[in-house]
Amino acid sequence: MIEYTNISITIASVVSSKLATLYECQTVYCLEDVYDLLEIASVDNHNTKILSGGD
Repeated sequence: MIEYTNISITIASVVSSKLATLYECQTVYCLEDVYDLLEIASVDNHNTKILSGGD
């Protein structure tokens, strides 16, 4: 897999999950907000996997 080279994996994960744009992460949200968004994405992904029958 290709890794992000110019952006942190935390920011990239939030942007990829479409919970925020890069601009919003840079101007609107503080670091704690970004980690909260990352938690939301992680829990949603986990719950989706469980509901779809994955372990």
